[in-house]
Amino acid sequence: MITLILLGALTLGMLSWALGGAAIFRRGQGLSTMSLGSCAISILLACVYFGREIRAQHWDNLTDTADAMLFSAVILIGVTLCLNAAAWLRARLCGRHA
Repeated sequence: MITLILLGALTLGMLSWALGGAAIFRRGQGLSTMSLGSCAISILLACVYFGREIRAQHWDNLTDTADAMLFSAVILIGVTLCLNAAAWLRARLCGRHA
């Protein structure tokens, strides 16, 4: 079960970047919304993983992975927000010149 949770978080994280990148080149905000949603669910799955480890009292696993999970979450959120901000700016700038 842990493997599925972590693979789901990784897959949704990559999907959020792919959708954010696609939103730059397509009109409409649907892809940006899905990108941010995928990012949020990915972070939620990481929290579920930590919750399961806490309930199982696997303190060594938590202390080994806590810094890496925090770093990964910061990178995931930062890149997702940058991609979606670029998509938003492109939509605004192209809308004014059209």
